[in-house]
Amino acid sequence: MKTINKNSKNHTNMKNAVVDQIVLWIVLFIIFVSFLFFVIEYSNAIKVKDNTDAIADYTARMVALGKTEDDIATSINDNIKDDYFNNVAGSGISCVEDTATSNYQVIVNIKTTMTNDFLTSSNVHSRTVVFNEISEFKKECDLTLSIK
Repeated sequence: MKTINKNSKNHTNMKNAVVDQIVLWIVLFIIFVSFLFFVIEYSNAIKVKDNTDAIADYTARMVALGKTEDDIATSINDNIKDDYFNNVAGSGISCVEDTATSNYQVIVNIKTTMTNDFLTSSNVHSRTVVFNEISEFKKECDLTLSIK
């Protein structure tokens, strides 16, 4: 009689262990998938930040050399920006020259808003300052990029 109770008790313990193992594997799977989505969203954010920095560097250099906004926008669209950004128009680059400040600077601010719910902050801001080669006055340019 003891043998039957012992086998029955072991069988019940085994059922509990199987349920515990299933719950454990479900929790591990959910953690893995969440981590995978975090890595994917974080790599997308890094890619957007890197491309925004490249556009800011290029724009600042071209403004410092005296290129027009339309020429800069065409070059950005053809050579610099990735496919996930909408096209840049020459009218989207707004530059203001401050003749009261003579510090030989060109400052370019580029703002991008990413649309994701996984990361808390989805605003990307890139700022570049270069030497103004055509004028002694400070020139500040702003550009807002949008993602497709």
